[in-house]
Amino acid sequence: MMFCAHLALHAAVVEGVVLDEETGNPLARTQVTLVPLPGTQAELTDVRTGARGSFVILSVMPGWYVVRATRRGYAPAESGQLRAGRPGHAFEVAENRVSGFIEIKMSHLPAITGTLLDENGVGMAKWPVHILSTAKPVRHVAQTVTDERGNYRVGELTPGSYFVRSGPGPLEDGTTLLATYSKNAVEMADAVGTSVHVGETAHDIVVRPVKGKLLTLTGMLIPVPLQSATLTLVTDTGRQEVGRAFNLATPFTAREVQPGPVELIVKGQDQFGKDCGSYTRLTVDKDVTGMRLACAPFGPDSFSFVGARLRSPATVRRVDLDGASETHPLATDELLAPGHWELSVPPGDYYVVSVRNFGSAAGAHNGEWWGFDASTYTRITVTLSSTPGTISGVVSTGGNPVAGAPVFLANSIGSQTWMVRADPQGNYRFGGLAPGEYSIVSGFDVDMNEVAWSRKPDTVSVAEGNTSVHALELVLP
Repeated sequence: MMFCAHLALHAAVVEGVVLDEETGNPLARTQVTLVPLPGTQAELTDVRTGARGSFVILSVMPGWYVVRATRRGYAPAESGQLRAGRPGHAFEVAENRVSGFIEIKMSHLPAITGTLLDENGVGMAKWPVHILSTAKPVRHVAQTVTDERGNYRVGELTPGSYFVRSGPGPLEDGTTLLATYSKNAVEMADAVGTSVHVGETAHDIVVRPVKGKLLTLTGMLIPVPLQSATLTLVTDTGRQEVGRAFNLATPFTAREVQPGPVELIVKGQDQFGKDCGSYTRLTVDKDVTGMRLACAPFGPDSFSFVGARLRSPATVRRVDLDGASETHPLATDELLAPGHWELSVPPGDYYVVSVRNFGSAAGAHNGEWWGFDASTYTRITVTLSSTPGTISGVVSTGGNPVAGAPVFLANSIGSQTWMVRADPQGNYRFGGLAPGEYSIVSGFDVDMNEVAWSRKPDTVSVAEGNTSVHALELVLP
């Protein structure tokens, strides 16, 4: 009881309001999180705004904090940020006091709008539109259909650059259209990307689908005896079931297939109720006949992590041509269906040296994700180093440390980025780093997506098991 009274004696109050940047209207039911800086002995605290967008956080312990607001359809926002999408400023909470009133303005996530037009400049109604990332590996990220006038709108996009692409298909008279990028490009190499930032909408992105021959794939789907199997065709503009068989081999036909990469996924069960399947990826430029696709048993799989102990389970996600699935923790003895998967290792006092499948390099390293193909049997070995490098130092301006300064880090190829906050004395630290060259910068007006080449970052070399001490001067707006 005396301990509780002591805490109450030192607790303070943080209050404020969350508003829409564009209209100034209050944002009710918005998630608000009080985030302590490193060195402040407090836990994250979550509340929701009331009907008028206001929030009150009681019993806040003295220290340094940032307030973060999150809401669907909006970019995360922080107290004291200079503009939308940028990190906010930290503030100090003193004993037994109400902090200054905090006003957070939230901006909508980016959107892209435009029109699909036929050869006469007339809008194409109810036609599919797809959004793909331009950064490699190119990923399908969203889709919609045009309205009765051929207009489309896709929102809730992450800031970045995107391709807009129409879907393939037949017109009313049987004429077939190829999937086409904006600026009338059929090949990705000729496509023009569209960049969008927080609070922005890219308007009038016009696509004029190109006429062309779509392809047909035919073959036999072979199930396990006395059981069923389904065949799904996946392209970067969607998926469709093209075959179903029970007990006996059954013909299948996939029509109106866009030339280019395709995936054929078989899924079913064997006579013992265990999952079976197969995965085939190929690039087609003409009709294909005589394919034979079977539902084969798979597993058991194995995942070995050597060199260090993980802090928590690794996460995995399946990545097909039409996009990535939701991530989930890798379960003990989990069986991964045949296909392309990616694995991410939780951060810790180690780094990933390699990911190998049956001794061969598992696949491309995409930021924190490592790709590999699961087949009938999968043997993944993740090698970790327990002697990672570290970068640490102090962020200052004019010789004075900057409390809560955001520090951005990118590896030499820019495929992976990190962000940490300095503590109240301006100290920052990045751990778990692989040897190599890194770009580093600190500022309140830095775009995380451009950290590797904007704001004149410093370069720091990291050696195995060593700490690189690097003082940073805060980049002013």
